[in-house]
Amino acid sequence: MNKTKVIIGVGVAGVVLAAAFLTVVNSIVKKNPMGENSRYDASISMSQPMLPGIMGDTGAAEKSVPANGRPQSQSMIPAPDVQDKKVIKNGSLTLKVNNVDKSAEEIGQSAKNNGGDVFSSNFFKNSNDLKSGTIIVKVPVANFEKTFSDIKKVAAVVVRESTSGQDVTEEYQDIESRIKNKQAEEAAYKKILESAQKIEDILAVTQALSEVRGEIESLQGRLKYLTSQTDMATIAVNISEDSNITISDSWRPIQVVKEALNSLIKKSQGFINFLIILIITIIPVALLYLLLLGVIYKIAKTIYLRFKKKKETEKTGQV
Repeated sequence: MNKTKVIIGVGVAGVVLAAAFLTVVNSIVKKNPMGENSRYDASISMSQPMLPGIMGDTGAAEKSVPANGRPQSQSMIPAPDVQDKKVIKNGSLTLKVNNVDKSAEEIGQSAKNNGGDVFSSNFFKNSNDLKSGTIIVKVPVANFEKTFSDIKKVAAVVVRESTSGQDVTEEYQDIESRIKNKQAEEAAYKKILESAQKIEDILAVTQALSEVRGEIESLQGRLKYLTSQTDMATIAVNISEDSNITISDSWRPIQVVKEALNSLIKKSQGFINFLIILIITIIPVALLYLLLLGVIYKIAKTIYLRFKKKKETEKTGQV
């Protein structure tokens, strides 16, 4: 009986102590519902000024609070969207086709079906009377892969293919930022020019303004070039006909006879021309030289005979 009373007394005391403990904890929570750390964070965020956000005056730029509790501003630079990427794409194909004219027409039609067009083309025939050349098409970058695949279907044999890409997003965004900065600098120079009174100040500001304008135009030209290259992809296609060897192509006796007769006629013409030149030019000139030599010989012979006769007369007189 005594043991039962002791157990009941201990249980009652335990319940009373537990109730007291819960009462104390509840009072602490009501005084600080967010905890000590939350109160500290709230005091920090209330003490920091609100900055206007990117999307107008209603937004606010967020501030990051590191573990040491010291507020630190953080620049909000969003990552570029995949659709905003600026990529220069180029492709090259070397194809063997059955007919160059037909294939070139099909390649041009493929480019037009994908929102592009033929940029340039150049074709020629070689010594074997086979046609080949290059056709360059431009299509939107989004349709590059489809157009590339469609053009390959034109070929009888794809000899070589290659594609390349260059991401110029960073350069594109950098140029845009530089243009904005230069335009702001240009506006500042214009304000200074409006208030300038001295001639040397006006000349100096005018020169600086001209330099800034030149830089802006140069950057805008580069931006325009990048835009044209990234909006439209280029595909260069080299096409050539397969040589179809047949009996008539490899052996043409009639053509050989014609070529032989033509060679004979040319050689005969050359021989006749030589005879004409020989009779009209060479022989008369040779006769003139022979006549001249004959006259010289007769004169020399006459002089020699007179000299000889005179010598003989002198010898006879002495005897």
